[in-house]
Amino acid sequence: MKVGDQVKLLKKTFMQNGVFILTNSIVEIVDTENDVFHVIYNDKEGHPHTLKNIKPEELQKI
Repeated sequence: MKVGDQVKLLKKTFMQNGVFILTNSIVEIVDTENDVFHVIYNDKEGHPHTLKNIKPEELQKI
């Protein structure tokens, strides 16, 4: 997986800054750092949210 790839988020549903981040959502990788990924999650209104420190096993290629 590399920057720009769209992948499926396998991490269990969680809340970040008052927004629920849903399992199986499609996210885009924007950065990698020390074997963890930073991704962009778009909520149902289309607003982007940056999720940091996502482990490789929490992502799946689509």
